[in-house]
Amino acid sequence: MAADKPSYYISTPIYYVNAKPHLGTAYCTVMADVQARFRRACGADVKFLTGMDEHGEKVAEAAEKNGFATPQDWCDSMEPAFRDLWETLEISNDDFIRTTQPRHVAGVQKFLKVLLDRGYIYKDAYDGWYCRPDETYFTETQVRHHEEARQAAGEAPADPEHPLCPDCDRPLERIKEESWFFKLSAFEQPLLDFYEAHPDFIQPETRRNEVLSFVKGGLKDLSISRSTFDWGVPFPFDEKHVAYVWVDALLNYITALGYGSDDESEFERRWPAQVHVVGKDIIRFHCVIWPALLMAAGLPLPEKVFVHGFLTVRNEQTGKVEKMSKSRGNAIAPEEVIDLLGVDAYRYYFMSDVIHGTDAPISWGRMRQVYNADLANSWGNLVSRALNMSAKYFDGCAPERPAGYEAATPLKAACEGVFDAYAEHMAAFNYQAACADVMGIVEAANLYIENSAPWALAKDPARADELALVIWNVLEAIRIAAELYDPFMPAISAEVRRRMSLAAVPTRDLKAACAWGGLAGGQPVEKGAALFPRLQD
Repeated sequence: MAADKPSYYISTPIYYVNAKPHLGTAYCTVMADVQARFRRACGADVKFLTGMDEHGEKVAEAAEKNGFATPQDWCDSMEPAFRDLWETLEISNDDFIRTTQPRHVAGVQKFLKVLLDRGYIYKDAYDGWYCRPDETYFTETQVRHHEEARQAAGEAPADPEHPLCPDCDRPLERIKEESWFFKLSAFEQPLLDFYEAHPDFIQPETRRNEVLSFVKGGLKDLSISRSTFDWGVPFPFDEKHVAYVWVDALLNYITALGYGSDDESEFERRWPAQVHVVGKDIIRFHCVIWPALLMAAGLPLPEKVFVHGFLTVRNEQTGKVEKMSKSRGNAIAPEEVIDLLGVDAYRYYFMSDVIHGTDAPISWGRMRQVYNADLANSWGNLVSRALNMSAKYFDGCAPERPAGYEAATPLKAACEGVFDAYAEHMAAFNYQAACADVMGIVEAANLYIENSAPWALAKDPARADELALVIWNVLEAIRIAAELYDPFMPAISAEVRRRMSLAAVPTRDLKAACAWGGLAGGQPVEKGAALFPRLQD
């Protein structure tokens, strides 16, 4: 790493391997990828981590159900499903961690030993409610409050022997087993103090309020081991127990940096992370349990947890809008959407048309509408028109940067200050607004073409300089828009740069690249095929 480049460490959750990745999984990963690409474009030394969560009871059950000899064989068979999809979706992760890798196991065992040495774990018996599909423990109070809320909403009472999960509404089980416990209750006030001192730790604000309410309701010590099955990381001081899958999984954020290895230099350089991107269903693990574990181990906490909402679909039988998930059986395969939109339009739709802190319904009709309006009719059409006119009027080339290019024009005005607004929106994960910033340039360029009528200017040799200025202005706006669109649509932006004979790779100084006047001109240009052929209903 160059000494003058700041580290920027971003992660997705590691994904459970009981089934192939679905649309919600890809949504989270693309969201993190867009941020990673933006940070690289601004010159940061980025570490972007994703991976697979391979331990736990559900994984062992999936292996048996699918006829695999061992859970490890099942996990190995699932790795290509994730890696191949991330490659297809142009995910630029720098690392891919698996919780069965020796580097991770070593880090988990070191961390457990640290907790023991610091007096934050103890052995006792667990007797309480457990959600097997989500592998989550719930207190009597949580279960009771959920049931009260259900009945207040007019729903039928649940079976007292199998009350419903507060997260997924599936039946809970009562389990009794020996367990190691983490003293989570000791961190109730330290967590509240931390949230107050770091108001931006949990974003958006609605999720922060949710976590504050949960912690203020009281924290109970947490069971962090299982002894009824062995598919997990063994406790280094009690091999009858394996680590609770969520404690195991959370530690990937530091084991991927070398925590627990012979060389912890990357961990020392990059930790704490700048941001974890997670779904709202795992907010309690990332915003309560994870920071408490780090406090217990004497380690710094990540700077931010950004919590996105669910992609939702309508249940045709019940009429209810439901979270999309593999366990519910209502997941849409990413490949279906890619077949309709193509990869870059897929990325653009989910990043530009969804407010990431809230739940968002998925609509095939809306996908077509956004594709045709934003990409086919606006951005793609602009590029095609401009390059076609440039090639036609200037012998297959872009016009040279003309005298007077610095003069005030609607396009120069549209591009001035765009970086500052865009960067602020990107940093806040307000991708919808960031895309709107770029679309402002695109719309201004299309309007500028209509108002300037270069086809009319081309008919009058006396107005050749005016024509060159108009076409250069449009190409300069396209150059800037392509750089700003690159985190969202990297392949399309690369193709636009190729057709304009510009750099093959995106900028690493985005602010400078957005300065008006960067296009020297004179280089060959190519209209090429339509970037976004219009979709028919």
